Amino acid sequence: MPASGTARRTARIGWRANGDSFDVALAVNRLLAADGRVRWVTRSSAAADAGDYVVEASPAQLDALAHLGVMLESPDQDLLEDAVPLARPAVRLFAGTASKYPYFAYYALCLLRLGIDYVACDGASLARGTLDDANLLILPGGFATWGIDAAEDAPGADARVRAFLANGGTAIGSCGGAFYLSAGRPGWTATANANPLYTHEYLQSGVAIVSVALGEGPLAFGCPPTIDVPYYHGPIYDALGDGIDVAATYRAFVLQGRLAIDNPLGREQFEREMKGKPAILLANGARGRAVLFSPHPEMGDLIRKYIALDGYVRHYLPIRGVQTMRDTLRHYRVNDAPSFRLVLNAAHSLLDDRLARRMSERAVALRDVELSLQPAEACRRALDALPDFGSGDEGDLLRDVAARIAARFEAISPRFAAAIALPRSVESLVPAWQHLSATMAKHDVGGDATIAHRLMEADLAVSLVECWTRTAEVDRALAST
Repeated sequence: MPASGTARRTARIGWRANGDSFDVALAVNRLLAADGRVRWVTRSSAAADAGDYVVEASPAQLDALAHLGVMLESPDQDLLEDAVPLARPAVRLFAGTASKYPYFAYYALCLLRLGIDYVACDGASLARGTLDDANLLILPGGFATWGIDAAEDAPGADARVRAFLANGGTAIGSCGGAFYLSAGRPGWTATANANPLYTHEYLQSGVAIVSVALGEGPLAFGCPPTIDVPYYHGPIYDALGDGIDVAATYRAFVLQGRLAIDNPLGREQFEREMKGKPAILLANGARGRAVLFSPHPEMGDLIRKYIALDGYVRHYLPIRGVQTMRDTLRHYRVNDAPSFRLVLNAAHSLLDDRLARRMSERAVALRDVELSLQPAEACRRALDALPDFGSGDEGDLLRDVAARIAARFEAISPRFAAAIALPRSVESLVPAWQHLSATMAKHDVGGDATIAHRLMEADLAVSLVECWTRTAEVDRALAST
């Protein structure tokens, strides 16, 4: 926070100047967490692209960001005319027994990479009022789509969510979360007045990587016209009611998937039931404001990588050889998935200056807090539990994937140890770390998991440590100014 009497300085943080790195999102969201002011540019011009930022912070804070490698530029004053003030995200991430690890962890990874801290919640805490000091509820996939009261035996949770949305709160839902925000079944919020093709029997679709075509509007800022995303049985919308805008439609079938759930979506079914149908909905009506993702942008390149390993890579390995397939796998951007931009834009489009509510002081006695090593230990366990990969080209390829994950873990370990040593300097990140510590320690991937699934979970665990650590480092740099 800028010291009393310290004049703020204005700067533009542009995506193009920073190579479209998600360090841009990390910087602006941590500035918001440190009481900086951020405006979102909503119109492209000669001076800036739509999606860039104009920030106001202390000179020391801006110098700290520059030292961390963020390119700062002088803003054109005309930018402020089309720049929307953003509120700091006060996020509750649904992560109960109905959306347990790793289902919620894909969103945890995405949010931490974007610099958005969160507090995990379950049905019981929703019923007790955890949304009272929040402005954004994020509902991952993985949970039963029949309401939170029923799914978690938490009477009152659904009513609290409905009241939160009716009174100005916002939501983002993916797959199961999008079902919950739809209409047509008891327990759903009906925030979007649309009833999916498959509701109770949602497994009748399948698993794949698909391409979506983005329409004009804020969710498309900084994105190409089409973007590839994982799909796992998400709602397929046909007829839409009032108060709904379609932000993206399903465009093309990319790759069949079996990872974690052996229920592949076929190309013929995609062409018949999904192509041209809504993939992302924007709801704005009497039952609240929300972004509904039928696919999973938060899963990004992590899931795409291991769906490809299960199918594409195994198929083309004897055709193109180990080196080509090794290059294919090592260039997936697990921590910088292109689809993360959709989640970022969704949060920004919902959290404008009408939602400038701030989080209350959290009841965390930081003087007594010691941040657990359990997430790092979970990384080590996941790596140690990997099976023997056997001989031949496929075994060599799998060993290379595992070795690269292990090398990343060794590289981040000293930085992580330094980050958790001073919990007071990363206060807003403590709840997320404590929840990850508890849930990762209890998680068991299961003895029947495929090799691709085991590698994916090891990669996820290391990525969570990497992204939490990087966010903590930015917080420490801003706090030391």
